[in-house]
Amino acid sequence: MHRIRIAALFGAITLVGACSTDNFLTGGELSVDPNRPTEATAGQLFVGIQANTWALLASDPPRVTDMWTQQFIGTNQQYTAVYNYVVSEQTTNGFHAALYTGGGLVDIRRLQTQTVALHDSVFHGIAEIMEALVMGTGADLFGDLTYTHALTGELNPPLDPQMAVYDSVQALLSRAIVELKATGPSNTGPGDIDLAYGGDPVKWTKLAHTLKARFLMHTAEVRPTVYPQVVTEAAQGLTTADDNFNAVFSGAANEQNFWYQFDVVQRPGYLAPNPQFVSLLKTRSDPRLAKFFNADQSDLADALIDPAASQPLVTANESLLLWAEAAQRAGNDAAGLTRLNQARALAGLSAETALTGRPLLAEILTEAYIADFQSVEAWNLYKRTCTPNLTPVVAASKIPARFPYDAGERNTNTSIPALSQQPVRNANDPKNATSDATGAACVGQ
Repeated sequence: MHRIRIAALFGAITLVGACSTDNFLTGGELSVDPNRPTEATAGQLFVGIQANTWALLASDPPRVTDMWTQQFIGTNQQYTAVYNYVVSEQTTNGFHAALYTGGGLVDIRRLQTQTVALHDSVFHGIAEIMEALVMGTGADLFGDLTYTHALTGELNPPLDPQMAVYDSVQALLSRAIVELKATGPSNTGPGDIDLAYGGDPVKWTKLAHTLKARFLMHTAEVRPTVYPQVVTEAAQGLTTADDNFNAVFSGAANEQNFWYQFDVVQRPGYLAPNPQFVSLLKTRSDPRLAKFFNADQSDLADALIDPAASQPLVTANESLLLWAEAAQRAGNDAAGLTRLNQARALAGLSAETALTGRPLLAEILTEAYIADFQSVEAWNLYKRTCTPNLTPVVAASKIPARFPYDAGERNTNTSIPALSQQPVRNANDPKNATSDATGAACVGQ
C-alpha cells in the first residue's frame, strides 16, 4: 500500500509563530514549481492532497481551537500566549497558505484536470470533495476567502464573501455525489492510493453528505431554515465507525501521527488537559476520559499519541449529532433522541430516555462538544451555540471567534484588509446573547 510521506509535508501547517512571506494566491507555485515534476500522475497529486488535508485538520488548527474551547491548556511558550487569546496575524502563518499550496487548491485543481482527461468521474468527484472540505474549512477559520478569483493570475485577487464560499462548497459536493455514481471501465477512482477509503465511492458519497450537513449547520445561525436540509443530508451520511474519514499513519519514520509528532517529538509539555473538560467527563462518568487522557489526566492517552494512531477527521458521531440537533430544532424531539442515542452507543454510553425540548438540545450539544475533541468542530459548535457556556480564561476578554489572515498574504495581496480592519466574527457567526443549551447569558462571546 502507498504511504504518505508525512514529515516532508508537515510544513504545510506550520507551528504557531512560524512565518511565511510567500504570496500563495498568485504567481510562483501556481504557475511553475522547479522542485515539482511537471508530469505528476493523478495518484501522486492525490497523495499530496490527502496529506495536506490531514495536516490542516489534525495539526495546529484543532490544537489552537481546542485551547479556546477549554479542552486543553496551553502550558509553554507560544501556546501559553495563544491560550490567553494573544492572537495576531503571525499566529496563523501557514494555516491560510495550506488552503492553496502544497497539496491545497492548486494541486486539487490539477488533479481535477487530470481526472477529466482520464474520463474518471469517480476520481474527479473525490477531488471535488477534497476541495469542498479544504475550502469549507477555510471559510470556517477565516470567513471571506479568495476562491472564485484564485489561480487566475490576478495580481490582487478579491475575497469572496464567506456565505458565497459555503454555497460554492454545497454545489461542489452535490456535483461530486452525482459523479461518484459513474460506472464503466474508466471510472476506477484512486484505488489503494486512497488511505482513508481505498477509493470506495460508497464511503466517499457518505462523506460528501456528512460534509453537506456540517457546512449547512455552520450557516444555521443566519439561515435557520437549513435544519430540514441538515436532516436530509446527515441521514445519507456517516453512521457507523467503519464510515469514519480517518488520517492513516504507519508509525514509521516520516509517517507518524501529527499529535505524536507534536506532543512527543517536537513540543512535549506545550499542551495539557483542561481541568474544565476533565471535570465534565468525570461528572458524566464518561468512558472517554480514559480514551482521551492518561491515568492522571496530565497528557493525552497513550493510544492517541501512538505514532501509528489513525486520527478521525469526520466521524459518524458528528454526523449523527448534526442529525439529532437539526431534527430537534425542526420540532422532531423523537428523532433527535433516537439519533442522540445512536451517537451515544458509538461512544460506549447508555441510552437517554424521556428527554424533550431544551434538555434534549442541551444533551445533544454537550455530547457533540465531547465527541468533537481534537477537531475544529468543537470550536465551530461553541461559536454557533455558546455550548458549553465557557467563562473566558482572561478577565474582560472574549473567546476568539476567527483567525486573522496570514501576514504573508496581506503583505502581497491588497485585497486582504489590515488586521485592524478584519472582523472579530465571521458573517455566519453573530455572537450569542444566550447559551442554546441553558438559556443563560452567554459570557464568552
